[in-house]
Amino acid sequence: MGNQGKTVGLNEPGDPEYDTKYPKLAKKASDGTYCYLVQRRFSAYITGFCVRKGISANAVTCIDFILALLAALFLYWGYSITAVVFIQLFGIWSCVDGEIARLTSSTSRLGDFYDTMVDRTAEFLIVGALMLSMHKAWPDISWGAIFFAYMGSVFLITASSEKFRSVFNQNYPKNRAEPFFCWLCAGSDTRLFYLSLGIIAYAVSGYAAIVQWLIIIQSVLLGFNFMFRLWKISNL
Repeated sequence: MGNQGKTVGLNEPGDPEYDTKYPKLAKKASDGTYCYLVQRRFSAYITGFCVRKGISANAVTCIDFILALLAALFLYWGYSITAVVFIQLFGIWSCVDGEIARLTSSTSRLGDFYDTMVDRTAEFLIVGALMLSMHKAWPDISWGAIFFAYMGSVFLITASSEKFRSVFNQNYPKNRAEPFFCWLCAGSDTRLFYLSLGIIAYAVSGYAAIVQWLIIIQSVLLGFNFMFRLWKISNL
């Protein structure tokens, strides 16, 4: 009875501006390094706005997918810098749906499933569009083989995370278990960050080798990351 009718003040628990302040809604153990240190700082403001306006987590997941699709289209059309902007917006918005769900106690298995699938689909579309764009400009390089090597490595690392979650009923604690790889390739946030840097460098210099070797190096690092993860999980 004592708290009924009590108005929540600004900067008090229950006020979205208070509850979304970084890093209250972050997941330090399982967030990627770039996500935890950078993206969550921006997503907190968007999350507070969405909660105040009544925008649901599922609606944000749809917005997130649209941003990824626009990033892929701009890459394919050759608007590299614009594409990078949308890649970064996608990364920030991909934090928001989960934050809204946790803040409003509206988490669901279906929402979690679609959130994960959007993230995986987004990386596939963005990297695929980049490879198609690069193939148009530099047809002599085996962009198809590079794409499949990269996406195969991404599949292994993401499948290991999802299998760990389904078996142990918790997110894989990659920040604690493999901090070195978290700075390089373990999360899609970090991979898309380095990819964005590579796209900018290519747009400025015109050297296709920048993108080519970036994707190859990421594929190799992901392979080492996967083998390390298999060993680490057995010792957790």
